[in-house]
Amino acid sequence: MAQTFGKKNIIFGVVYLFLAMGLNAFAGQGETYQEALSQAFLNANLDAGLNIIIGFIILRLPFVDWLSRTISVLMISGALLHSGTLYLSGFGVAYAAVIMPLGAAILAVVMLFTGIGALSVKVTR
Repeated sequence: MAQTFGKKNIIFGVVYLFLAMGLNAFAGQGETYQEALSQAFLNANLDAGLNIIIGFIILRLPFVDWLSRTISVLMISGALLHSGTLYLSGFGVAYAAVIMPLGAAILAVVMLFTGIGALSVKVTR
């Protein structure tokens, strides 16, 4: 069951990466919020890459099902709250950027605890 969640993160990361490229091409036409949109594009690339890496870690490490589901959901929601709200603020929804630090905090905490979990796995070979 944990492999399902890892695959979801990898698929989400790839789709989010292509979506960010498409939004960046669309945003290049208007120069009103160009700085905010370029920051959102960079953060979306980072969030997509983190989701792909976490998906690979979920596939490789022996997490219990509820933990892999929690990690997966938190990483996807953290990416949407982090770079997704930056895109919204770049398109003129100013109050959306208030939620952005919550997404960054979720991503940082999940990456920290996943890294600790990865380091604590004993090699059995």
